[in-house]
This record gives sequence, C-alpha cells and structure tokens, in this order.
Amino acid sequence: MAIDAALLATLPEGIAVFRHYGWTEPASTFGYTQTYAEVKNTVAEGLTLCRRLTGGGIVDHRNDWTYALIIQSGLPAARTPANALYETIHRCIQIALETQLIKSQLAPCPRQCSEAPTKKSTAPDQCFVTPAASDVLRPDGTKIAGAAMKRSREGLLVQGSIDRESLPLDFDYERFNQSFLQALSSALDIPIGTAEDLRALFHGTKIEEERQRFADVVWNTRR
Repeated sequence: MAIDAALLATLPEGIAVFRHYGWTEPASTFGYTQTYAEVKNTVAEGLTLCRRLTGGGIVDHRNDWTYALIIQSGLPAARTPANALYETIHRCIQIALETQLIKSQLAPCPRQCSEAPTKKSTAPDQCFVTPAASDVLRPDGTKIAGAAMKRSREGLLVQGSIDRESLPLDFDYERFNQSFLQALSSALDIPIGTAEDLRALFHGTKIEEERQRFADVVWNTRR
C-alpha cells in the first residue's frame, strides 16, 4: 500500500507501473470514504485493517491476487474517464481469463439510467459481496474481480483484487499475469517496458513516509 502511494507521487514523466503483491498477515482494506467503526464491525476478527487511498468497498485479502496500476499524469490513459477506464481494465481481465478458457461477463449497471436510485443500505459495502457496474463475474454471477481508483495531480492509481476462490485450483496466475499485461498495454496504448526490477523506481523516503501514514491510527479512524 505504501509503495503504491509512493509510486503515484514520484513516478517519472510518461511512466506507468503494474505490480501485484501478496500479504504478510491476514488483512482487509477498506475504501477511503468508508467509516472505520462500521468496517470493524463487519469484517472477521483478527484481520489487520487498513484504509486505502482508493475508494470502493471492503476487500478481504486472505485469498486474493492483489494488483496495482499506476499511470503518471503525462500519459493519455491517466485522463481516461473513470467509468471507461474501469470497464477497459476489466475487459482486459476477461481477455486474460479467456486464454485459460474461463468464461466471464461484466456486471451490468444496477439500475437503468432513467430510474431513481434506491435508498442505500447503511451497512458498509463489501467488494466481493455486492458487485458494482463492470466488475468481472462468472456466468453464475460469482464475482471474480473488482477495483478502485484514486486520481491526483501526479497521476492515477488503480488497486484491484481477484478472488482466488472464484477460479479453478489449477489456474495459472503467471500466465494470467502476462496475458493481462499484454491486454492492458494494447488497450491503454502503453508499451511494455523492459525493466525487470521495479525497485529502481522506489523512493525510499517517500515509501517510509507513506508506510507510517497507513499504519497510523489517525489515518485509519479518520472517518
């Protein structure tokens, strides 16, 4: 989380970074605008809670494939409208799933544009319980993937999660990673670079600053 935030603030002009990572302890993250007390009463006991920079709902990271896409503001893709970019990224996930013969669909908008919005539940949103428009679903409606975004002057951060339980036990994540990257590169018109080690782009001081922020009780309980 700290690395994602630091990369958003410090990426060089014209650079985009894609990374995926695991978790060192059982954890859930929750969206920037969610209320800590409500989240704490919703998630399972024993999970470390962390407020994200991005929006969206609660994500249980105990069995997911977490990824981040950071696009520096000088790239045209960083200025893509949020809904269009969300759909594009998830169509890229569909393409990558199809290489392993896994069928999927995008969730429709939960209401017609002509309809008035229904009263929102007071319970905090849980990402893999209530699909949002353009989330990736299995044909039976089970959610496979969702994401959330943060736009700043420096660029755009997308943090996404793929539920491992929604995919076959023999699913090849390395193959998926390569297919997903290729689809993103084509769809967003961002060539795939040759850097094998992203640490050359890591700004140690900024990462430590962000690490302290995400660990701070004030940050996590601010709402």
